[in-house]
Amino acid sequence: MGAMDPVVVYAATGYTGRLICAELAARGVPVVLSGRSPAKLDALRDALPAGAAQTAPAALDDPTALRDAAARGRVIVNCACPFSASGDPVLGAAIAAGAHYLDTTGEQDWIRRVFEVHDGPLAAAGVGAVPGMAFSHAPGDLLAHLVGAPVAPVRRLLVAYHVEGFDMTRGTMHSALEQMNGLDVAYEGGAWVSGGNRPRRAFVTFPAPIGRQQVSRYPVGEVITVPRHVPADEVVLRISAVSIAPPAVAPLVPAMTPTLGALLRSPARGLLDRAIDALPEGPAEEDRGAVRWTIVAGADGEDGRSASGLAQGPDIYGITAKIVTQAAIEMAAPSYAPVGALAPAQAVDPAGFLDHLGAFGLTWSVDVPARETVSA
Repeated sequence: MGAMDPVVVYAATGYTGRLICAELAARGVPVVLSGRSPAKLDALRDALPAGAAQTAPAALDDPTALRDAAARGRVIVNCACPFSASGDPVLGAAIAAGAHYLDTTGEQDWIRRVFEVHDGPLAAAGVGAVPGMAFSHAPGDLLAHLVGAPVAPVRRLLVAYHVEGFDMTRGTMHSALEQMNGLDVAYEGGAWVSGGNRPRRAFVTFPAPIGRQQVSRYPVGEVITVPRHVPADEVVLRISAVSIAPPAVAPLVPAMTPTLGALLRSPARGLLDRAIDALPEGPAEEDRGAVRWTIVAGADGEDGRSASGLAQGPDIYGITAKIVTQAAIEMAAPSYAPVGALAPAQAVDPAGFLDHLGAFGLTWSVDVPARETVSA
């Protein structure tokens, strides 16, 4: 790899930010470390290989410092949770500086805002933004494209998650509260609708040994992004109940979701945020390595054909660092052309990108039926 412009990482000293900075440095990409604490930024710079990183302190309420930090690279990566607070300032700085933007969000509302509010300014500035270029969104979006596009137009496209052994960071917990606040949307009848169908009892069959699992509504980014690159009447996101609750109470999760949403829109939300801040920052490396995740996707085409796909892998935070690093390298290339608000499948080549993640242990497959041909 030849010399390239630095990648700026905002909230670089956080749990996920440190993993991304280490991965960028390992790939030979110069890094500009940004965030609000100069002392923490200096300590992280000193912990990375000599000469790998520089610092650019900037607080979220200092637009000039944020713009100046973003201007030091061709791409800025935002790792500051929750993105409902950090997204607008950091993305605004990227637009002002003429830099591409990536983030690690799982917050559906922020992803929607990038498309509905920031798409025009991004395109006018000649830069692209990919919210959710992380585990919580990117592999599912890429897999959905590979399954859905060949049989489009699609009557119904399902993406379902199953996760084992996952311990969240504090940042992920704060973002999860944003995800579960009951203000999410669904994609039904070819349009985004508030609330939508909330199944109380639904099941998805995962590959063995997982098998058939009760699932809950999963308010994540694919609901917003997949309809932008796969013509579909309905896009459905689900997660196995045992992925988010102990087995004894998992069957109650779908019914409890509306009550949880109401709780998270009440003053109790502040108490939960403060309780999260008192927890350990995130899982130990050996615990990260024990995580296993599975994503299945299925598309029913209007022509009667059905396609399916599967992706599996380890270490949610480790693979997020790989995803962000590869996307940043591709977007930092002078020849990179996409602009505006972008789904992962619009920002990168879906199959090639998933293939790249194979070196980290991700496996994937897609079964798409051939279109029948009629001879003369």
